[in-house]
Amino acid sequence: MNKYNHEKIEKKWQKIWDKAKIWQAPKLARKKKFYPLIEFPYPSGAGLHIGHIRPITAMDIIAHKRRAEGYDVLYPIGWDASGLPTENYAIKMKMTPQKVTKINTDNFRKQLKRIGFSFDWSREINTMDPEYYKWTQWIFLQLYKHGLAYKARIAINWCPVDKIGLANEEVINGECERCGATVEKREKEQWMLAITKYAERLYNDLDHVDYLEKIKTQQRNWIGKSEGAEIDFAILDSAEKIKVFTTRPDTLFGATYMVLAPEHTLVATLSSRIQNKKEVELYIKHSSKKSEIDRTNDTKEKTGVRLEGVWAINPANQEKIPIYIADYVLAHYGTGAIMAVPAHDERDYAFAKKFNLPIVEVIEPETGEKMPDEQFRSSIVAIVEDPNTHKLLTLNWGDKLGGTLFVGGGREEGEDAVTTARREITEETGYINFELVSQTGTLHHHYFAFSKNVARNTKVVGLYFKLTDSAQINTSHEVDENNAFTLEWLTHSEVIKKMHDENHLVVFQQLYLQKIHTSSGILTNSGTFSGMNSMEAKKKITEHVGGKMVTTYKLRDWVFSRQRYWGEPIPMIFCEQCAQPKNGGQGWQPVPEKDLPVKLPTVKKYEPTDDGESPLSTMDKWLKVRCPKCNAWARRETDTMPNWAGSSWYYLRYADSKNKKEFASKQALKSWTPVDWYNGGMEHTTLHLLYSRFWHKFLYDLKLVPTSEPYIKRTSHGLILAEGGVKMSKSKGNTISPDDIAREVGADTLRMYEMFMGPFSEAIAWNTNNMVGMRRFLDRVWKLQDTVQKKDVSEINLALHTCIKKVSGDIEEMKFNTAVSAMMVLVNEIEKKGVGSKQFGLFLRILAPFAPHIAEELWHILGNKKSIHLEKWPKTNEKYLVVSEVTIVVSINGKPREQFRAALDTDETTIIQIAKTEAASRLLDYEIIRTIYVPNKLVNFVIKAQKSM
Repeated sequence: MNKYNHEKIEKKWQKIWDKAKIWQAPKLARKKKFYPLIEFPYPSGAGLHIGHIRPITAMDIIAHKRRAEGYDVLYPIGWDASGLPTENYAIKMKMTPQKVTKINTDNFRKQLKRIGFSFDWSREINTMDPEYYKWTQWIFLQLYKHGLAYKARIAINWCPVDKIGLANEEVINGECERCGATVEKREKEQWMLAITKYAERLYNDLDHVDYLEKIKTQQRNWIGKSEGAEIDFAILDSAEKIKVFTTRPDTLFGATYMVLAPEHTLVATLSSRIQNKKEVELYIKHSSKKSEIDRTNDTKEKTGVRLEGVWAINPANQEKIPIYIADYVLAHYGTGAIMAVPAHDERDYAFAKKFNLPIVEVIEPETGEKMPDEQFRSSIVAIVEDPNTHKLLTLNWGDKLGGTLFVGGGREEGEDAVTTARREITEETGYINFELVSQTGTLHHHYFAFSKNVARNTKVVGLYFKLTDSAQINTSHEVDENNAFTLEWLTHSEVIKKMHDENHLVVFQQLYLQKIHTSSGILTNSGTFSGMNSMEAKKKITEHVGGKMVTTYKLRDWVFSRQRYWGEPIPMIFCEQCAQPKNGGQGWQPVPEKDLPVKLPTVKKYEPTDDGESPLSTMDKWLKVRCPKCNAWARRETDTMPNWAGSSWYYLRYADSKNKKEFASKQALKSWTPVDWYNGGMEHTTLHLLYSRFWHKFLYDLKLVPTSEPYIKRTSHGLILAEGGVKMSKSKGNTISPDDIAREVGADTLRMYEMFMGPFSEAIAWNTNNMVGMRRFLDRVWKLQDTVQKKDVSEINLALHTCIKKVSGDIEEMKFNTAVSAMMVLVNEIEKKGVGSKQFGLFLRILAPFAPHIAEELWHILGNKKSIHLEKWPKTNEKYLVVSEVTIVVSINGKPREQFRAALDTDETTIIQIAKTEAASRLLDYEIIRTIYVPNKLVNFVIKAQKSM
């Protein structure tokens, strides 16, 4: 046997596979199709690092398994080539982005082939290839023609160093995420895409896709669907009104102040009436320097300034309420104004406490479910604290009578809540000296009193007392037919863990944890609406004040312009002549489709400009063009598209990547799409995923794609962190190249280690030293060829088919680490017991997706002519998984002493008798005081005396 020479073997098979094109999918699927997808890489100057290898290997394993299961598999690859990093790298290297991209993609391609990934390279795409972005531009034109692309002047985040507009998620604590520069706010004209018109479908259709729940949650949170009411607040002595959107019109009577976004147009409109104008202007200036994420951070202290001299009128009760501006309110979200109800909103409560504003409770909590024939009752719940230990007094009634509760009881006629509480505390606990700290308003609780066999609707008051001393009288602690409770003093964390009664927990949260009630309930202090349920009151109060019920979304239209060179030119032309009112007033004209692509000009100087305009604005020869409508001289749009553009539809181009007549034929799209399984990073499960779903739905509406969703399934992976547990990134210089590892220990070792190092969904730190163990495992696999026998080894069948079943299931659940563990267990068994040729072949076929090179080499050493990657996936033979015998361990006082084999499910009496026989010498002169039997596993004898054994 030759030594396992990974480099020779891997290069040999990569050359053979490439020549035979065994990974190339048919033009149209002939059998069942499977379309797995990874997020195509961004070809930066540093090349791939080991973090990129993890998700690619995972999807490669799944692709291999599907091929072996009889599917036609399209596993494509390409390059997300536009955008800022490439342009900045090109500037640094003093080369054009075109040249840099060519160098980088060549390097990436070489790296990916070196790891042996089973990509269909015939469908390779590059988003900055004019043959590709021609269709990106074409899709943009369709969006424009259907009213979904428009130009607007908006405030954007501007990085003065990178000289580019930033998305909100690219601004951290007011600084550019990439370079750390302080971000400015600038108003600029931008091309926008009206993604908000698809908000409802983007939100609702998440119910029909197989995405991880955390991904669906991120999508829904970003879209931010809210159902509520629009209500107008009049401004005192003015014709102006403040329109607010609220999801809680039932709390309108509790609105004690209003808050406007600093940018709200009414601030300027009311300027002449504002008495503290300089203070307001200073606050607005300060707010403009903050990012949206920073402004809406709930953990930061709320700031704001009152508009002195200006009042609003609460339309529910006609009371005057003050108006503030505060940066936690955003101009573009909702109406840019809120009615503040501090008694029932945490954010409003914090603001009201800081500025000493009124807090009026208008919602009383309601717990439990309404039942027929309820009897009404008034009662109390009393919290008693020992000030010395800070523990709380509870009554443990046992599971049948409600478990752990505070002191509680019904109020007698004419008795106030405090009197009832004092009586109940003494009667039930014996404590006699305590002082009242605070109490709640009314709470409503529905429950069934089993001891009385009656449904009850109870008005509850919660009270909080502290003991003044430990004086206590005797009490029987018995009620209701001698059902007793025990007293327990618990910490507040123990209360949270042990107490399950909704009503008592609400009292605990309000009085002890000092949490305000933010959910629905029964109205109070709300005029004629008092006593009404929240859900019913929402619509009735809205109608009462002349408002209307509406649905809104947090989602904003997509800012589509970038003032940089390296991006797809936006195919629009501005004509001054057409912009004249007499000529229709429409200055922007789309480039005729026959003139696509609008190619990015090749230039010597493409650095960004200080004035924020695109470098294309200085390229006169390219800029000047005839208007396609009136033929007058006009100018091209100089903004370019964001890198999100090309990545919003790349999965469609893979289906028909060489098509020159359309972005992909309907036949090819019907054959291959939608994507069956898409895996990517969690950082892309909001914007990228949302944008591509939006574009896909638009193309579906045009009947250009066959399904309304682009991806059937979406999963994500954890990051590989640098050694030490910090994030691995090119900018930090802590990346590790897979090239070096493949050269030193082999691509298969790298693939296996990345799948073995931890659960796929979790982040894990890289440890180069641990690679040695995986290399040793593959060395052991290599040596197994010398032990292979012609005939099957029956003793290995259980381990082999257990492994096949385990690996098959784990791949589907992305539990790659436990799949590798299962193969390690099998190799241990093979080394002990041997293996037959056919059995070894079965093992190699489940190893092949993980370590394709060594599996292929050993497969051919066995005498096979066809590639192992063209073989069928092994099926588990269930008959080998039926265990007829088990090993019974005999323990004495918990220490294993003997063992024996017995038929599966032998009766307990027989097993114990055999165990006594096996351990007879050890049990001599000792009395067995207890025998413990675990079926099919263990007999433990507990003996009366012990001695050294």
